[in-house]
Amino acid sequence: MPPEQLAPIRAGLLARRAAPPPPIDARRAGFAAQMAALPVDPEVVVEPLDLGGVPAERSRHGEPSGRALLWLHGGAFVLGSSQSYRPFAARLARATGADVIVADYRLAPEHPFPAAFDDTRTAMDALEAEGYAPGRIAIGGDSCGANLALGALQGRMARRAALPSALWLISPYLDLTHSGASIAARAAADPFIDPAGMPETARTYLGELDPADRRASPLFGRAAGLPPTLIQVGSDEVLFDDAARLRDRIVAAGGRAVFQEWAGMIHVWPLFAHVVDEGQWAIAQGAAFLGDVWARDLAQAG
Repeated sequence: MPPEQLAPIRAGLLARRAAPPPPIDARRAGFAAQMAALPVDPEVVVEPLDLGGVPAERSRHGEPSGRALLWLHGGAFVLGSSQSYRPFAARLARATGADVIVADYRLAPEHPFPAAFDDTRTAMDALEAEGYAPGRIAIGGDSCGANLALGALQGRMARRAALPSALWLISPYLDLTHSGASIAARAAADPFIDPAGMPETARTYLGELDPADRRASPLFGRAAGLPPTLIQVGSDEVLFDDAARLRDRIVAAGGRAVFQEWAGMIHVWPLFAHVVDEGQWAIAQGAAFLGDVWARDLAQAG
């Protein structure tokens, strides 16, 4: 059963879903205000960054480590920012000891595909210019941000460019054709995502692009050659099968995928780490995963 800590969050999400959907500007303002109310670790230093023309924020806890985690925020491709994700980035920075960099990719509908896709690729390419070696870089994202992170990695593989050392995905939204069986099977359990609204989410982001295009739905893209990947997903998510199918494809291709199903958890529950223990634990698990990957890479380099 879900913890009691999630009960008010579930109730709020269900009440919001029952109301008519507000305009995008109102959704953005509401999300920004909600996230601005969250506590930010005062020991984390935040500074603006320019990643090849893509604005970003870097959060750092303690002395520079030379490691970076590029994070792509969620928000259905239409909302969210480095500023709204500042509390979450601070938690990641403290947990991982890495510089956590949240990129402000352009949002739909003002900037439909491929704007966010291109910005993610540009931001990843610019990290080396910031002094981070590929073996000291990880990339991650939640929800649609996981889509962008995986797509950017597949793009680097196609260009035979050096890959980051690890990939960390939370509640990934990877299939914009919405073919996962869990969309119907888990709809009653998921208070966050209404399956009825998913086609409009895809249309807003994609415009005229076919949702089966591998750049839009990286679940169908290349799985062989991906770096070690951590996939975290809640048991109550309609997107559960996006996560599970990616795991299956990576394993079938001979890769390393650590798959964590979190019982009773909802979409992007680590964003609620300030009130949900499982959110804190998921972040700690992600930090441990990255630490293990970086330690192995360092040992091999030595």
